[in-house]
Amino acid sequence: MKSGKRYAMMVLALGLIAATPGSADLSQLTMWRDLKPGLWSHVFTTTPKNPAVPNRQERGCVSLAQLRTMQRELIRGPGSDQICPVSIQLDTPSTARFTLHCPPITIAQLGIKTPGADLSGRIERTRGEDHWVVSIAMPAVPGSAPASVWRHEYRRLGDCPG
Repeated sequence: MKSGKRYAMMVLALGLIAATPGSADLSQLTMWRDLKPGLWSHVFTTTPKNPAVPNRQERGCVSLAQLRTMQRELIRGPGSDQICPVSIQLDTPSTARFTLHCPPITIAQLGIKTPGADLSGRIERTRGEDHWVVSIAMPAVPGSAPASVWRHEYRRLGDCPG
């Protein structure tokens, strides 16, 4: 998988995040028990639309090894050593609600600094399908971006081509 696709699909690894000290372990969510590698589609949108974070669609094969690499990058972010501890409020086979407790973060690629924040998130799984929607409420960054919801939709399309 190309690096850009790999980065964009990192949120798929949300379900495979390793536990951080003082943090819940999202890899233990009930809905992730049968998550498997393969060919996945990913659609990312922001509401309202944020020009600094463009919408995108992609497909790619994700192996177990790539999922493990992505989980390490996701809890820290590429090129960052900061971690957002997680608390889980709801864990069912079809819905999870969680909060990311993030310290102030600098996103050099976007040229912004974000204040520390608690980010509410929700994961919904279509019952009986390999289809997940991850939504995270992002706070406003004064002078840079309005409050928004970042939405990642993932669907497993099958095994990777041979």
